[in-house]
Amino acid sequence: MAIKNVTNLDFDTIKANLKNHLSAQSEFSDYNFEASGLSTIVDLLAYNTHYNAVMAHLVANESFIDSAVKRNSVVSIAKTMGYTPRSAKSARATITLTVKPDTTYTSNTLFISKATIFTSTVNGKAYTFTPLTDVTVTRTYDAAGLDQFVATDMVLVEGKRTNTSMLIDANSLQGPVVIPNDSVDTTTITCTIKDNINSSSTTAYSHAANILDVDSTSKIFYLEESTNGRYQASFGDDVLGKKLVAGNVVRLEYVVCAGSAPNGAKSFINSVNFTGTSETVTGTVSLAASGGALIEDITSIRFNAPRFAATKNRIVTKTDYETVIKASNANIKAVTVWGGEDNIPPIYGKVFISLQPQAGLVITQAEKTTLQNDVIAIKQPITMTTQFVDPEFTYLGMNISASYDAKVTTASSATLQAAIVAEVESYFDGTLNTLKKNFYYSFIANRINNVSKSIIGNNIELRIQKRLTPILNSVGRYEPKFNNKILPSSIRTNHFTAKINNTTYTCSIKDQPAADVIAPVYSGKGVLQLVTVGSGTVINEVLGTIDYDTGAIDIPSLHIVSVLGSVNSVRVSATPHEGSKDISTDVLVRTTEEQLFAVVPQPARNIILTLDKSASDIPNNIRPGISVTMVPRVAD
Repeated sequence: MAIKNVTNLDFDTIKANLKNHLSAQSEFSDYNFEASGLSTIVDLLAYNTHYNAVMAHLVANESFIDSAVKRNSVVSIAKTMGYTPRSAKSARATITLTVKPDTTYTSNTLFISKATIFTSTVNGKAYTFTPLTDVTVTRTYDAAGLDQFVATDMVLVEGKRTNTSMLIDANSLQGPVVIPNDSVDTTTITCTIKDNINSSSTTAYSHAANILDVDSTSKIFYLEESTNGRYQASFGDDVLGKKLVAGNVVRLEYVVCAGSAPNGAKSFINSVNFTGTSETVTGTVSLAASGGALIEDITSIRFNAPRFAATKNRIVTKTDYETVIKASNANIKAVTVWGGEDNIPPIYGKVFISLQPQAGLVITQAEKTTLQNDVIAIKQPITMTTQFVDPEFTYLGMNISASYDAKVTTASSATLQAAIVAEVESYFDGTLNTLKKNFYYSFIANRINNVSKSIIGNNIELRIQKRLTPILNSVGRYEPKFNNKILPSSIRTNHFTAKINNTTYTCSIKDQPAADVIAPVYSGKGVLQLVTVGSGTVINEVLGTIDYDTGAIDIPSLHIVSVLGSVNSVRVSATPHEGSKDISTDVLVRTTEEQLFAVVPQPARNIILTLDKSASDIPNNIRPGISVTMVPRVAD
């Protein structure tokens, strides 16, 4: 008998294979006639084989996390890896609530329930916020002697507080208790157990993220996503956690949220009187709402689950830190981690972490604290301490001159300009704008050339920029680092006012290279000078220093009064050296002062290269972040 080709499973191929088989025998002769009874049987066999093959393929696909399509299949496979998909997350804001009480209110304490409702509107839609926990505030007096209650750093969470209860019987001693909502924020779940339905006392049960500290008496519950896409709580078996008994009543309280939509809320209105009708309530927003996110999708689960499994529920290596942190928070776009031995300068016994949020979001201090206490600390070696380092942005500006042959295209120069700008922005959005990504001059130049067949060539004048956010009316030290070789005499800033010897000047900063900084190498150092706007008078000969080889600037003392124009930062711009058009996120370090070229790169840490999208502000010396000039030429 001939070997069948089992890789071709469509109906026609299967039927043809059956006919080929029948052609090798003599018992049946009418298989090849479409109107015959045997031909109908061949059709049935082909259909049956086809359906079985499709089903077998689907079953096989759903058995592997890489190929599974259904969410419950992906989630089920992730369970075997010890991974619980991340739930939806409530947006959280931080406010300071001040209540000047009604004259009839005599208590020295004020209780603010976590059920207290605050409302905020984002994009025309109202959202409900409530305090994360109950808050009790002690009565105080302000400078004028007026009494008040001040709740500082009160965290508000978006969503509706609700609960689910279940009476335990002999068939459900371990649960599960299913939460009947797809948008629950599992980080807000609290669990209490009553001995019976008539009991007035409750016992709190805590969520067990792992079984390392669990014994037979531990009052804990486990959380997982069920096959219907909803989260469920299950309980111990008197080995790994205390078992429930028949008659117990389980109550789960939680917040049902709206995901990412309320992010950005920054004005909150409360709907209750805390002390009486004549009270005065003021809410000051410290941090606008952020952190809201939808439930983890299957693409993210596919990526995170195997990497989480590789950590073995502990954090030891750099990859462990990155995997666990990204899996814990949907608002984190990228993570970079380095040990203290690799820090500049080295600090042993520490792990440094830099978090980049998703576009338009921030990673709040509260989120960092939660990440440290609830995710990292319980899994990392006890001898290690963690320090978060904010990402440091280096802005790239471009003056692009593109030559084009007008005979080859019907597009106008304005259309080509817009297309080039869009291509550059696409390159930054898709390739850069994240940790540990470098800029390559030739790559972007080629992308510009490919915008249109009419473009003959292009030239890009690069600028790199660091932004200093000053503490106004205060003396500060500023140490921006370009981490790139800088062309001497190219330092410039926007305009600001500064106080020198009790006199306020409108000024900017320029550099003056030392005499030994000569072409074409341009190695060495220079000084920064403070000059007045308009006349260019130098009012401080040595404001600071610049190392042209490393791009390191040091301004020991500068009293900034204000920043002019619509920006709130002093923007220090420079031109890269002709031989340094590829902009790296490596940190350049001068190893010795004696050797002229003793500069070495250290691995990337927390630097992000991003596109300067500044609008032109000529009076305040701010160039447009990106400009394109089209030059018509006739190709050879």
